[in-house]
Amino acid sequence: MNKLILSQDAVNELVMENRYEIDPKTKFISRCIDGRYTNDKDLPALAFPGADVGELALVFATSNSYGFDLDFPKSLKVFIDVVGGADNFRSHTDSHADPKIPAGGCGHFKQFNLDPKAYFLESSQIETIKKNLNIGKSITLQGEHLEGAVLLVKGSWGIYPQYQLETDNGKKLGEVFIYHQTLVDERHRELAKLLVKNKTVTFKNGEDEEWLYNAFSEMSENHLMETARRLAKGLPIYSVVFKDDGSFKVEQQGMV
Repeated sequence: MNKLILSQDAVNELVMENRYEIDPKTKFISRCIDGRYTNDKDLPALAFPGADVGELALVFATSNSYGFDLDFPKSLKVFIDVVGGADNFRSHTDSHADPKIPAGGCGHFKQFNLDPKAYFLESSQIETIKKNLNIGKSITLQGEHLEGAVLLVKGSWGIYPQYQLETDNGKKLGEVFIYHQTLVDERHRELAKLLVKNKTVTFKNGEDEEWLYNAFSEMSENHLMETARRLAKGLPIYSVVFKDDGSFKVEQQGMV
């Protein structure tokens, strides 16, 4: 099936139909940026590359790149507390992957396995991540990738990734990659606070919680765009900024 590259008008239509209010009680539960998630009423709004598998990779990469020491077992416990318990840890695979390989169908997971250096990771750290993929809930996504745009979302609303778009040949399934900037930032701020409070990170030059949060933010953008260049090359990027009442503004931000 051919993917539909989405115009700004099409994105406006998609967001209008697919927006939903975020439940504050579950705002730190995540999904991947993958557009193949079905529009389930319980779909987490927090979309991040690789879901929580990607978050573990992010913590390792930030430690490597910014030069602080990390107690990973303690940091993992802190992260699980942030998401509300082990049952809320999220990952995914897909119907094309070997079901015996956890997260084997996640494109972000595949890419940092193929090229650890590009993601500021070490092979031993990836092996540590793999050993912890039995935590929480894994979802198996179905079908081919049909994403026709990348959406960078800000505000207190989420967006379902699938939509039936009107075309000259009738309705066709459209999908979008989604990254929820606001929720990612909120979760990273909480994570940075608790990592410092619980002394699971050791700084070398007097850095603090705010510094760690900013480091997470910079590395998140790095990981997002590294995977986007590999899996979404040539797609348009749109920002979607919500007001609290659900109104929104869509602007094109260039191409991947």
